[in-house]
Amino acid sequence: MDHLVHRIVRCTAATIAGRKPATLMNLSNANGGLLDAWDICKAGIFAGSEIEYYELKRTEKNAIVLFFSRNRLSEVLNRRSVRRFLQGCGYESGSIEYALRMLEHRYAASGCPPEIGIFLGIPLKDVMGFMGLSSLENTTCGMWRVYGNPAASERKMDEYRSAKSAISGRLFAGEDPASIIRGSGIGSLG
Repeated sequence: MDHLVHRIVRCTAATIAGRKPATLMNLSNANGGLLDAWDICKAGIFAGSEIEYYELKRTEKNAIVLFFSRNRLSEVLNRRSVRRFLQGCGYESGSIEYALRMLEHRYAASGCPPEIGIFLGIPLKDVMGFMGLSSLENTTCGMWRVYGNPAASERKMDEYRSAKSAISGRLFAGEDPASIIRGSGIGSLG
C-alpha cells in the first residue's frame, strides 16, 4: 500500500497542490501490483481529503483513474467557453457527475477522448487546436501540444511542474504521502 500511495502522490502532485483540476493515472499489476493494492485500499487513501477519484475504465489488467479536486474541476467546467465547447462534444449538463459519466462512456466507446484535456487543466485553445477545431498552428510541445501563442500555456506548464517539484521535495524529505493526500498539500506548496 505504501508504494501505491507514494506513486499516486507523485503522479497527482499538481492536483493535490490545488493547481490542476485532475490527473489521469493508469493502475495495473504490471508495475508492482498497484491494481491489487488499489482495490484493497482505495477508499481509505482519500478519507478526509479534498481529492476524489473516478474510474473511467476498468479491465482485469488495469484501471484508468481520474483523480480530481471537485472545486477546481467545477471551476473549469463552469466556464462559459468550456461549457459551450463540451456541449459541442455532446455533453448536455455541466454537473461533474454527468461530465464524468459521459467521459467514462466516451472512453469505453473509443479510447481516451481528446476533450479529456479540459478535465486535466489543458487550456481550451490547446484542446481545440489538438482536435482540429481551431485555425491556430501547433507552435510548441511540452506537457501537451500548444497551439497559437505559447505564453499562457507555458505558464500553466510551469505552474504544474512547480507544484510537482514541491510535492516531490516533501516526499523526498520524508513526509508521509498519506498526510499529503489528506490535505496538507492542498493550496500550499510547502
